[in-house]
This record gives sequence, structure tokens and C-alpha cells, in this order.
Amino acid sequence: MTEWQVVNSIPPLSDHTCQVWLSKTTDMQPWHVRMLNDEERKRAQSFRKDQDRARFIVGCALSRLVLATQLNMAPHQVPIDRTCPICHEAHGRPRLPYGFLQWSVSHSGNIILVAFTTDAPVGVDVEWMNTAWDFDVVKMADGILTEKEIAHILQMPANDRMRGFFIYWTRKEAVLKATGEGLNIPPLNVVVSGPQQAPRLLAFTGRPDGTDDVALHDLDLGFNYVAALSIFSKTQKRIEQYDASVLMQQGFGWKDYYISQKS
Repeated sequence: MTEWQVVNSIPPLSDHTCQVWLSKTTDMQPWHVRMLNDEERKRAQSFRKDQDRARFIVGCALSRLVLATQLNMAPHQVPIDRTCPICHEAHGRPRLPYGFLQWSVSHSGNIILVAFTTDAPVGVDVEWMNTAWDFDVVKMADGILTEKEIAHILQMPANDRMRGFFIYWTRKEAVLKATGEGLNIPPLNVVVSGPQQAPRLLAFTGRPDGTDDVALHDLDLGFNYVAALSIFSKTQKRIEQYDASVLMQQGFGWKDYYISQKS
């Protein structure tokens, strides 16, 4: 498993890097909610399951802590806009005004990933594999994998098929999330390399020039998780992987401030 670096401060984000931060639902602290804006708090309260609520809060808090350092402002002041361009509700892809700094959030199981770049569209996706599932690759792949991709999975040993499917899925989803359109674009429009091949975007229907400047990376999270990262950039960026556990627990200067604030 690739080591995720534990740090005692948030490194500056440069034009030549992409930072990926790894957190867990167990990292959630009560003071994290103090950083959220009213819309984020309202959405957090709408989740019925504790785990869903924790994943959302951790994703928001981690995003705000990292962005606050890069923008030199307090986490609660970061002007995150989640307005959906279609229905205008506050559940769209998070973004900042004027398009500076881009990031992507994904969570599954007890893992939360957040990827940041200064300018390039970025997408990250993580999926938890429940080995207790009765996994039917043909049923799961409907509308997601091409016939050729399904055939590739079926040629794999039975015990490897679930991971193979999720490697395809996370690579496609990472690409779609970087576009900002997500599953508004059919996953069948995206063709990626197979599980036993280096990650690559091979074709993107409707975007003939969309493959040359897309870098795909697999992220190692251990046996029960599969994750992928995509960056739309003409220049190659160095991937920096950080463990956010210390940041989420200590706040790097912000914990005491938010604990002291009145509810």
C-alpha cells in the first residue's frame, strides 16, 4: 500500500502539484460543524444515517481547512458555492468564484478523499468493496461498461472480478467528475484502460480532443477500496498524497478558535 504522508502543516499548493488528502469518518470532530455555512449544515442534518452525515461533514471540513490555507482566510469564510446549474439547489459540485483553485470530493465506506489543484479540472473517486455482496458483473456493468470491457472482466478469475469492475468504474467516474458534469454524461461515453493496464483515458465520445491532456492515476487505499484520480492539464502534475488525520483532529491552529465560538 502506498504511504500517505502525515504532515503537521498544510503544504502550499503549486501549479505543478495536485494534493490528495485522505480522511476517515472517525476523524470527525464536533467543532468541524462550526466551519460549515448554513446550507452545508442544513444538508448535513438532512442525512438519516450517521455515516452519511459524517462523510459529508468531514468532506466539507477538510475542503475548508485546506482551501483556507491556500487562500489565506478563515475556513468558514471560504466562499464555497454548491449551486446546481440545473435545478439551482445547493447540491452541485463545489466551486469557488472566478474559477481559481479546483477540487473534487469523494467518499465511500469510511473513507473520504479530497483532491486539489490550482487551475486544472480534477476528479477523484473512491469505492468500497463489500466482499459479502453477491456480485453479478453483468448486472452491475449495465450502462457503465462497454461490451468489450465486460468481456475483459469475465475473462478474469472470479475472485478478481469485483475489483476489476471497480477499477473501470473509478477511472471513468474520476474523468466524469473532472468535467463537472458527473453522471449527466453516460459512463459508456468514457473508455479507459483495463484493470491490469496502466490507467489511461482511451476515448471520450463527443470530445475527440479530450484524451490527450487527461492524466489518470490509481490511488492505493488497501484491499477493500479502489480509487482513481484524473487531472485535465496540458502539463504533468506531481501527485502529493497526505493523511489528514492529524489535520482533522488538531485543526492546525483552528481547533481552539472554533471550540471557543458560540453555537
